[in-house]
Amino acid sequence: MTHRITFGDDLSAGADIAWGWICAQTWPGWTVDVVHVTDPDPEIASLFTHEPLHEHTPDRPRVAASMTDLASVRHLTTAYDPRVILCEKEDSDLIVVGARGTGLLKAMHIGSTAEWLMRCPTTPLVIARSPEPVQSILVAVDGSAHARAAVDTLAHLPWIGSCRVDVVAVQDGDDEIRGHARAAADVLEAAGAEVAVHVLDVDPTAITVNPTYRILDAIEELTPDLVALGTHGRTGVTRLVVGSVAGAVAHSAACSVLLARDTSTD
Repeated sequence: MTHRITFGDDLSAGADIAWGWICAQTWPGWTVDVVHVTDPDPEIASLFTHEPLHEHTPDRPRVAASMTDLASVRHLTTAYDPRVILCEKEDSDLIVVGARGTGLLKAMHIGSTAEWLMRCPTTPLVIARSPEPVQSILVAVDGSAHARAAVDTLAHLPWIGSCRVDVVAVQDGDDEIRGHARAAADVLEAAGAEVAVHVLDVDPTAITVNPTYRILDAIEELTPDLVALGTHGRTGVTRLVVGSVAGAVAHSAACSVLLARDTSTD
């Protein structure tokens, strides 16, 4: 079975970092589709159709070092909205984009394409902020199907066996939260990772529990290279709008972020 990465390349500095992130890991037998989407000709542009992605030879092709062990790198292009094109790439196991791109929203903490993909990723999405190897990972779990999708995505990464993973759960009154954290740890340990489990308490005097701040504190304390979590929690809206915890982490974390969604709930 061929595993595929789709890399959204807008030729920005953020895209250079994201390509560096891909090249810093090992991907035995995986392939990469480098997707560069150009602005359509306004005289023939359509809101509903576009030319299919096709191979091309760019002036500055992305080249992967031999240590990545990638099977191939293919450059694809078309003229349309890059957000739509990347969402349509459902043959991928992972989509990787930079945190900041070109365009009107380049001054935001997350670029417009990444922001769009965060809202409803069709495949697991990495927003890459560092071109370094991933050695430590924090995965936030809460028992939701989306959190399990994030854990499963990590377990299938070919380099997970060389990583330390901190499984973090926030005690929100659910008696089963420790079991959810332990189940996630079992999956990752079976994949070869070194795993530690952290169940975080919250202020007992608080009227409501907001896990966002505890997770952000854990990220600051543990300083992982990659944070992974589901797009929505157990009580979050399951479609269209990214959950509050995932959104806050994706915007605030200094490291790379992996977001996954359980598509069986659609």
